[in-house]
Amino acid sequence: MTLDNEVIKQVKITPILDSLRLEDISDSVYFSEQYSDYISNSRLGKLKTDGAEAFFAGLKSEYNPSFETGGLIHQIVLQGDDYEVVNGIFKPTAKAGLMAEALYKKDGTTPTDDEIKAKSYEVGYYKDKLTSNRLQEFRAKAEPYWRDRFLYEQSNPWKEGDKERIYTDVKNFELLHNCLHTLNANEEIQKLLHPEGLTEKPIIGNEKTILMDIRMEVPGYDAKIYKLKAKLDNFSIDTEENIITVNDLKTTSRPASIFDPTYYSYQREIAFYSWLLKLVAKKFYNVEKAITKGNFLVVSTIPEYETRVYPMTSKLFLLGWKEALYLLKTVAYLNMVKGYQFNEV
Repeated sequence: MTLDNEVIKQVKITPILDSLRLEDISDSVYFSEQYSDYISNSRLGKLKTDGAEAFFAGLKSEYNPSFETGGLIHQIVLQGDDYEVVNGIFKPTAKAGLMAEALYKKDGTTPTDDEIKAKSYEVGYYKDKLTSNRLQEFRAKAEPYWRDRFLYEQSNPWKEGDKERIYTDVKNFELLHNCLHTLNANEEIQKLLHPEGLTEKPIIGNEKTILMDIRMEVPGYDAKIYKLKAKLDNFSIDTEENIITVNDLKTTSRPASIFDPTYYSYQREIAFYSWLLKLVAKKFYNVEKAITKGNFLVVSTIPEYETRVYPMTSKLFLLGWKEALYLLKTVAYLNMVKGYQFNEV
């Protein structure tokens, strides 16, 4: 499909500041149907890599073992007061673990073959190739986990105010332990995650969501409203120094020393988040003309589990913002001029 870049350049974007919100929203809600028509950085990335049809169809969840590892690290590093990983009770690895988690029953009963087959279609675990032998193999892997978890939860009932329990497999548990060790030992990372300030402690947010509507105008068409969402790993707002900082925690299966933010356009992510956070700082904390900083906090999931801080440079901020702006304007162009509609392929 041919895009008219001259028209895209003329698209005007106006933030609707009355709609700007800073909220604490769980991942399950953030990625739910309730916010499916919102534009996120990830969805803009889908537009860049896979095109208009993929963008307007929306993001589809796909199993990726590295996502589970990264998710665990994010939860414990950034939300350690809310989550704990249970030691000694391990589910199977890979998709079998995803199946075992989804099929666990709190009353201690085990699922029927029909329930397992139905869930296999949702998870993508063999699907219509789930033979009798494979069913038996799955049960052999999952039933010890179901039994041990049930006995543990009977002996240790969850109480109001307790941390949410996370169950993982042996491999991810070991990875988490090793990555936490090196992350906690990196003083630069710890100072960025827990800044002190001069006389007042900066405002710190972990896994917070920013929501905002924008008005976009394409020449020759009526203006339309679009919804934006962003979930920030970690940020701080220093009201003394007028500095906002966005920290993005990244896991990589390669050495942290060769991390390149431009490979996956990560600079667009921090630039997009920083723009929204700057508006939040001004609206809710009276921070005018904030100095903007950003960092990638990188941990490698392979030995020696090294960690690094990669600051966002002025060049990366400019590169990221230009791309975010172009993609946002392209959404309006595709919607208004080309007729693409959200959640339609």
